[in-house]
Amino acid sequence: MTPALRLYRRVDESLEPDLPPPPGQRLCRTAIAAALTVPSPRLANGDGVRIGLSLVFVGAAAMAELNGQFRQRPYPTNCLSFPAPPGAGPYRQDFLGDIVLAPAIVLREAVEQGKRPADHYRHLLIHSTLHLLGFDHEEAVEAAEMEALETHLLAQMGVADPYQNPDHE
Repeated sequence: MTPALRLYRRVDESLEPDLPPPPGQRLCRTAIAAALTVPSPRLANGDGVRIGLSLVFVGAAAMAELNGQFRQRPYPTNCLSFPAPPGAGPYRQDFLGDIVLAPAIVLREAVEQGKRPADHYRHLLIHSTLHLLGFDHEEAVEAAEMEALETHLLAQMGVADPYQNPDHE
């Protein structure tokens, strides 16, 4: 059984005003919910649990600041995930953490990689949620497992394998 999702979605004032609006609640919920179907130790007691997750869209400069502060890489990236400690939420709600996306970077990458922006957002939302669930891609075996999960979940949504493009993230 998939846990219920409480999604806290916010568009930060740092977002560049000339960009198309970030994806709506439906696209975000669908991609995140797909990732929550993946078995993980973080959701071992998934029945009846309400999962909380925050999603923030920020400008490229704000993303560069976050990336520099938390990853010592002072340049913008497409997404960052910040897992919360297990059991951080009250009332049988496990707050998984925060996902931060930089639409300027996501849209630029989509154009460069020949992807539909909505599909690139879906990929990054699934990717980020998997990080919140404890998956990583630092080692080759971990990367292969995570990419296979992402590809499978995206295929269920009718989205092409993002790793077939040689310029993938």
